Amino acid sequence: MKPKKFLVFDAGPIISLTMNGLLPILEKLKKEFDGEFVITPDVKKEVVDRPLKIKKYALEGVKVSHLIEKGVLVLSSKFVSDSVLNREAKKILKSVNSAFRDEKTGDKIGLIHEGEASLLAFANLCKCNNVIVIDERTTRMLTEAPEKLEHLMEKKLHTDIDADIDKLKELERFKFIRSAELLYVAYKKNLFELKKNKVLLDALLYGVKFNGAAISSREIEKIKKLV
Repeated sequence: MKPKKFLVFDAGPIISLTMNGLLPILEKLKKEFDGEFVITPDVKKEVVDRPLKIKKYALEGVKVSHLIEKGVLVLSSKFVSDSVLNREAKKILKSVNSAFRDEKTGDKIGLIHEGEASLLAFANLCKCNNVIVIDERTTRMLTEAPEKLEHLMEKKLHTDIDADIDKLKELERFKFIRSAELLYVAYKKNLFELKKNKVLLDALLYGVKFNGAAISSREIEKIKKLV
C-alpha cells in the first residue's frame, strides 16, 4: 500500500541542509512523517552522482547517498517508473518553457530545468497527497504568482514578455514548502539537540538563506513571528 503522503525534494534544499551540517535532521523528520521523502533521478544526479565525481564535494555526495541507503530518501522509481516519469517531465518542460516569450524576437524564455520538471512530473503521476520541497523561486512563482513572475522577468531581462498564462494554469494545484519552513517544523518539534530559543531559529533560517535558499529577510522574520 502506498504511503499517505510524500515530500518530493528538489536538489537545492538538500544541498542547503548539507552545507549547513543539517542533513541528519531529515532522518528525524522522517520518523515524524507518515509518508516518504522522495527524490527523482535528476535530483539524485545533482546531489549524489555529480558531487561524487568532484573531490571538493564528494563528502556531501557520500552523506546523501547514505540517506538513500538507509531509506530516509527514496528514489521515485519505487512508485513511478523512470520512463513514465521522463515522458511526463518532457511534456511539462516543453509546456512551461514555451509560456514566456520575448515580445520582440519571439524567442522562448526557459523558466525551469529538467530537475524541477521531474518534481512536477512525479507530483502529477504519484496520485498521492504530496508537497514539493524547493527553494528555487521561479518554480514556486509559476504556480503562485505567474503575473508577478512575468513582471520580474521583464525587469531582469530588460525586455517586454508575451506570457501565455493559460499554459501555467495546470500548475496551480502543486503545493510547495521551502527548506526554511521545513527547518521551522523541525524546530517546533524539538528535533534539534541544541537549546531551543529564538537565536537557534534565527541561525537555522539565515543559514539556509546564505547557502542558496531563495528567501528574503522579511520572509524569515515572518516565520520567526510564528513562534
